[in-house]
Amino acid sequence: MIFIDTTVWVGASDKNDDLHESSLSVVEAVRLGKLPLALTTDFIIDETVTILGKRRGFGAENARKVGEKILSSPRIFMVYVDEMLLKSALKLYPQYEGELSLTDIVSLMVMEKYRISEVFSHDTDFDKVKGLSRKDSYHTSK
Repeated sequence: MIFIDTTVWVGASDKNDDLHESSLSVVEAVRLGKLPLALTTDFIIDETVTILGKRRGFGAENARKVGEKILSSPRIFMVYVDEMLLKSALKLYPQYEGELSLTDIVSLMVMEKYRISEVFSHDTDFDKVKGLSRKDSYHTSK
């Protein structure tokens, strides 16, 4: 299983995003079964819909559809952040001295729980986390 971060969902969804091609390669690889099943969180969906909804030319209705499409995919598993997970992430937050967002820390905790060591993201902050492999695109070997 892999983890997909906000930057990939946003980039794949918005054709005008600078990271569209690399992001779309990841989402399509998951959809087609070329990559393992993906995991993400409700915090990631929140960020994705919020960012896309504010983008000129994309809009709230299209952003809503992106969120619903992610939620309805049989190849994407959703983890919902409960009170215990949020409290644990808040407790861990100061250890990263503001270099990781609270959402990133929640993501790390979810990845640890499900023993996921591969995150697809354009967020280089994940590079600071030992034992985590960050990728920003999917390339097939020829």
